[in-house]
Amino acid sequence: MFDRNFESFNVGDTYISSSRTIRPEDIDIFAEWSGDHYPLHTDETYAKSTRYGERILHGLGTLSISFGLIPLKAPEVIALYGLDHVRFLRPVTIGMAIHVRLVCTNLRHHEQGGIVQVHMTTEDHDGNPLMSAEITMLMRRQS
Repeated sequence: MFDRNFESFNVGDTYISSSRTIRPEDIDIFAEWSGDHYPLHTDETYAKSTRYGERILHGLGTLSISFGLIPLKAPEVIALYGLDHVRFLRPVTIGMAIHVRLVCTNLRHHEQGGIVQVHMTTEDHDGNPLMSAEITMLMRRQS
């Protein structure tokens, strides 16, 4: 979605990403990288004893992978300007295919470009919401 300049956006524009299947390595790599080794994510025996019954991806891992599914094109994207109202709605498990749905909710001018706000929902293959957030991007304007 963030592959064009500010003037190309309209409120209501919708983008659905390709899907990505969550692998055990995704959890392990995120735990190592972040230092978050909470046993619900990293210990299969412990995770089986919880209400989830299996290891789940870290919430911030879900956010990171979700953001990676969104097309970002230089030089149109100047910066991620903000991330608000992040909610982790359902657990993301190994083998789950996820995709991202973005809907443009607001546009406004900024002295350094244009502000594009979108509502992001990470969904499973049936369209059930797993995570939601509001993303604000600073985009390049036409010269």
